[in-house]
Amino acid sequence: MNFLILHGTMGSPEGNWFPWLAGELEKLGHRTLRPQLPKDQTPDNWIRAIGESVGDLGGDVTIVAHSMSCLATCLYLQNAKALLRACFFAAGFAQDLPVREPVKSLNLPFVKAPIDWSKVKSNCPKFICFAGDNDPYVPMDIAHDFASKLSAEFIVIKNGGHLNSDSGFTHLPQLLSAIEQVL
Repeated sequence: MNFLILHGTMGSPEGNWFPWLAGELEKLGHRTLRPQLPKDQTPDNWIRAIGESVGDLGGDVTIVAHSMSCLATCLYLQNAKALLRACFFAAGFAQDLPVREPVKSLNLPFVKAPIDWSKVKSNCPKFICFAGDNDPYVPMDIAHDFASKLSAEFIVIKNGGHLNSDSGFTHLPQLLSAIEQVL
């Protein structure tokens, strides 16, 4: 299986738990790709980058995304040419967040973009969303609403924060376990 692991706003493929997850998946014999998404963070740029990365993997793709790249993945899925196997989203959201600049301005074009959730779901049969119960950026009701739009399984991680390294997450074993159960 092929895994595309995507970072969020102002992020890096070398941050958070991304290198750890890629290493664990590769130990299991899977192929992983962790692209640097464009610094010029617009929906069109990120959708294009996601599509190119999915194409580079050549099929049987599962996307693992964090924060803003969860919504970017959904925007990509509206018009995807091939079905994904599954999507695993950490700290996802689809509405304006109570965050500071420049993050607020960078996220706004994504949350304002029109999205057809039925098309998103038609291009991926399985969604699992993770959220920290004390995320300082994505309130629980917003995370839950995002998961509901996808008819996703919703997993809450106690004291998870934003499920990033600032919250102490350089490993996310709950995510790996969920992936292994779907395999």
